[in-house]
Amino acid sequence: MHIYWFGLSSFKIVSKDVTVFTDPFGKSSGLTSPRGAGDIVISSNPDNDLHNNFSSISGNPFVIDNPGEYDIKGVFVHGIPADNSKKIEGKKPEVDRRSIFSITLEGINLAFLGSFSENTLSETQLEELGQPDIVILPVGGKDVLNAHQAMKVANQLEPFVIIPMHYKTPGLKIKLDSLDSFLKEIGDKSEEMDKLLIKKTDFEEEKTKIVALKPQRT
Repeated sequence: MHIYWFGLSSFKIVSKDVTVFTDPFGKSSGLTSPRGAGDIVISSNPDNDLHNNFSSISGNPFVIDNPGEYDIKGVFVHGIPADNSKKIEGKKPEVDRRSIFSITLEGINLAFLGSFSENTLSETQLEELGQPDIVILPVGGKDVLNAHQAMKVANQLEPFVIIPMHYKTPGLKIKLDSLDSFLKEIGDKSEEMDKLLIKKTDFEEEKTKIVALKPQRT
């Protein structure tokens, strides 16, 4: 399995004959929109143009932008409501269509936390995510987890690999914190890669590895 990053929370995950895109962003980001043919497109926040530029992905992909369970071409996707805040009694709750996802392919369980912004994962969310091998985690603050919150969520999940996302990169118009803020919080260094090539048998070390992917330019 290959994992590529375009910036923000947009990734391309290539597994044998299946290609999955996550959160394709639009021009308002300041970055070049992700391009390519995909079989599945996952959106963690379908109401935000940083996560819903579906037209940039060719190939008539199956779009997943809601909670639920999906099995497409052997890729199992479990969408889970992202909002775990307590509702105020007597007040009509706002519609929140954000989701987090468990994505299982090649026997590997990825937790994709998209636009997650709660302080911690709830017990229900933890149970539904299962035990992820890889966690793709927002760390840059603003409308998603900041460095301190991301550190707490990473400690809840304890994966083999953490891939940070949604942080400051060149050309980005949105003001976000840098990756260094998260690395200082978690007390570790990252391993920089153009892409991550990984298989199930690679998960042997007990210590969590942080992989910082370089943004692809399409």
